Amino acid sequence: MSTLSLGSIAATCGVSASTVSRALSGHTAVREATRRRIVAAARKLGYRRNDLVGKLMAHVRTGRTQRFLGNLAAIHVPSKSQPRMLPTHRKIIAGAIARARELGFQLYEFSVGQDGLGPGGYARVLRARGVHGAIFLYTEPTSIMADFPWDEFATIEIDYGQREPLLHTVCLDHYTTLLGALERLQSLGYRRIGFFVTEFKDHRIAHKWSATFASFQRHWLDAGNIPMLISDDIEEASFSKWYRRYKPDVVIGHVDEAVTWLQRAGVRVPADTGFFNLNWTERKRPCAGLDLRMELQGSVAAEALIAQIQRSERGLPADPRTIMISGRWVDGPTLRRVSAASASS
Repeated sequence: MSTLSLGSIAATCGVSASTVSRALSGHTAVREATRRRIVAAARKLGYRRNDLVGKLMAHVRTGRTQRFLGNLAAIHVPSKSQPRMLPTHRKIIAGAIARARELGFQLYEFSVGQDGLGPGGYARVLRARGVHGAIFLYTEPTSIMADFPWDEFATIEIDYGQREPLLHTVCLDHYTTLLGALERLQSLGYRRIGFFVTEFKDHRIAHKWSATFASFQRHWLDAGNIPMLISDDIEEASFSKWYRRYKPDVVIGHVDEAVTWLQRAGVRVPADTGFFNLNWTERKRPCAGLDLRMELQGSVAAEALIAQIQRSERGLPADPRTIMISGRWVDGPTLRRVSAASASS
């Protein structure tokens, strides 16, 4: 779809952009001969009027405060490792639905493979429902949507789940978020910081968590030098073996069963060792951790997608852009302030 501006048509016809706008909307203030010349030039140049903007301006002119401008979709693309939506996906979609509604859009929810449709089938459903753009939630790279008609829709992705094709993306600022948490743990007196994560989780985000922790250990000399525990499956036996060998005074990870594993081994949490959850949203018990602000990611994705639609942008972007969201620290009963004597012992 062309993104030709009114200014380009105005320059071609030797009139102002406001005259072009009035002519294309059929305003009676423009002489018929001028209107025909402008319309002909617009067609020759490949200009297509943005219907959503027209709807919006019509509502503004009539003084309406409630408006409906169009439909969006959130498309969850599962994988063998994560065949179902997680609580994080639900929160992302909830944030997108709320923000879309505020901006005059309705959002439909789909999960690939749950209704027997392929890429072509989803395209037909989106067309039938008048969907202008879609938010994609990939769980890991896959070719399942390779035949999706990208040129027909505005698109955006959450958190780099897919390497190709490259879309505009909304994601967590993993580096700044985790680095800030590590510095705050240090300020509480923790000096032997242990980090564990499944290989799938780390690979899913292009190793951003492990890279941040490795950088932290290298540049902050009092952070301890405990090797990261990264494996296909974090379970009690491997975790306990790692813990007994390195004796961290706080452990960071996304599996909060670690608290139970520590307690079964006679370790008091947080008196002996603290626990900090990498994804507090998916916690199964009260704990300290990182709120990855999934609702905000969905909200920002909806805003960015609607902005694309209003600019008449469709198809794969020539220059994909990333909007990063900072996570938030959440206090909890699995951390304490460590005394200098305890930290040195």
